[in-house]
Amino acid sequence: MKKHSHLMTILILVFLALIAYAVFESLSAHQQAPNNKAQVSGKTATVFFHGYGSSRNAEKSMAQYLVDNGYSNRRMDVTVSENGEVAMGRQITEKDKNPLILVQFNQNKNQDFDKTADWVKTIMTNLKKEGVDQVNLVGHSMGNMAIAYYLMKTAKADDQTLPVVKKQIDLAGTYNGLMVSEKESNSALYDNGQPMTASAYFNRLLPLRDYYQSHAIQVLNIYGNSQGSGQNDTTVYNNSSKSLKYFVQQPSTYQEKLITGADGQHSKLHENKEVDAAMLAFLTK
Repeated sequence: MKKHSHLMTILILVFLALIAYAVFESLSAHQQAPNNKAQVSGKTATVFFHGYGSSRNAEKSMAQYLVDNGYSNRRMDVTVSENGEVAMGRQITEKDKNPLILVQFNQNKNQDFDKTADWVKTIMTNLKKEGVDQVNLVGHSMGNMAIAYYLMKTAKADDQTLPVVKKQIDLAGTYNGLMVSEKESNSALYDNGQPMTASAYFNRLLPLRDYYQSHAIQVLNIYGNSQGSGQNDTTVYNNSSKSLKYFVQQPSTYQEKLITGADGQHSKLHENKEVDAAMLAFLTK
């Protein structure tokens, strides 16, 4: 009887040991398995903004280059109507690789950049809802103001509702104003990019310094010189574009690229293969 009792005790202990081992293995596997909600990143979209009086047609050549070179397999149109309503086009799907978002402002001469920033924020909120966790922002001319005012407006926004800005590509930026409207826009620059004579246009952008200091964005600034010693692209002085450097503070990073010759003209920059190649290299590094 004692022998039988001893055997039962051994069996029970073995059984309990097996249960304990199974529970341990289960917990270990659970800890090692990725948490899809917390660890697996969503999609990265590249969002294009056209300039004054233009349309998404100005963005198509750059976007197609990225598709042709395998960076993306999907272009999507987004339209902001005259009254500010945002139409997102087709929904982003799991099969979409690095989707390219071509924005068109039907109010394409609007210079109320606070209003433009609201439109951009709506686009970004919608992209976040469609699974986009990160964005690259590409602007041409006045499209850079759409980006700049959006960044300033959302500097303290809830990150859970908006995608993180990863990279920014500026073409022909007007940071110290335009040739035709700001006489200071050709001001010489200090080594840090600050204009020696700043325009009111520039001074309204000063909060950008705080934004870049509190975020880590990689910035590529591309500007064209089609006028030789005139150092402008027929619309924007190079110094106005280069004054972006003053705003981009660590931990954000800044680099420039000059496009010379006839294809460095203001409107030709978004049709320029040298620009396309620089954009692709920057997005994939």
